[in-house]
Amino acid sequence: MPKPKDLVELSYLSEAVSDMSFLGLMRLLESARAFNQKHGVTGILFYDNQQFAQIIEGERASVMKVWKRIQEDKRHHRVELLEIKEISEKSYPDWLLRFYGGESLVREYPALAEMVGGMDKQSLALMNKMREIQP
Repeated sequence: MPKPKDLVELSYLSEAVSDMSFLGLMRLLESARAFNQKHGVTGILFYDNQQFAQIIEGERASVMKVWKRIQEDKRHHRVELLEIKEISEKSYPDWLLRFYGGESLVREYPALAEMVGGMDKQSLALMNKMREIQP
């Protein structure tokens, strides 16, 4: 386990270049989860109406690798860093990448239930707070 001072949480907003297809979202999720697992990064991703909001947490060096990858990803633009802050422990230690916004996908594709989360109150409040920041 990294020392608490080495842990950071990064949050950002961005906009999909085009509306993400089901297949496109699944590819993005699988790629991100594999990368996150390799680098010890966890977090949550919201997607709604072409808007992404994400919280990433882990060791500073690993989070910055993910952040660089996100900034270079051509599937979205208008990437806006909200905050990078030191944390004493992870909020989502077991989630390589929990995805919110796909509740309707789960009804159509029940096998995705493990990847797509129902909103808990804390996450819903966070998502609403992040939405308020958008211009």
